[in-house]
Amino acid sequence: MKRLIFPLLLLVLIFTGCTIRYVPVQSDGVTITDNFGVKKAKDFTFAAANEYWNKEPQKLTNYFTTFYISIQNRERKEMEVTMSDFGLIDQNGNQFDVITQDYIENLLAPRQIDYLLLNENKEEPINTEDFFNEQKLIMEKWRTARNNLLTYSFHFGKIMPGAKKSGFLFFPKLESENAECILKFNDMSINFIRLDEKKKLDK
Repeated sequence: MKRLIFPLLLLVLIFTGCTIRYVPVQSDGVTITDNFGVKKAKDFTFAAANEYWNKEPQKLTNYFTTFYISIQNRERKEMEVTMSDFGLIDQNGNQFDVITQDYIENLLAPRQIDYLLLNENKEEPINTEDFFNEQKLIMEKWRTARNNLLTYSFHFGKIMPGAKKSGFLFFPKLESENAECILKFNDMSINFIRLDEKKKLDK
């Protein structure tokens, strides 16, 4: 088991080093605070950062471009936020919509889950104790992953007066050559540029 740990950690480090990060661009109405692009409207404040998902399920980074957002309702009435309020525009003008949690779960659920669900209530024992324990660990890991998705994803719906909602939005993975993108929230936009491109401009 120990012999497998180092190669896996090495792969994680290599992958993390190659993963693309986008940083917000300061512009008229957009300020930068702790790597978040922040934009204020009359009745709310919208903040967004291209943050990596670093919890279970770990494979999320392979499939999705993730943004951590926060919306502060500064009105004295409730504010409604829906999935269709958001869009991600790439450098070629292609629009990508928010991916639902159900889609993510169906895509990343381990194949063993189906097997366990079919056999969980059967009286006959599974072949070996080791196999049984291994599958149970997979099931527990996936339960943790589902709980993380529920806990840390952005929850659409009403935001009460003076309250704030924060969490991850998931979009289809942008192509690696994409140098910039725009995160839209209704008629509000925050521009992002690939970190390596920004470093070139800053030289």
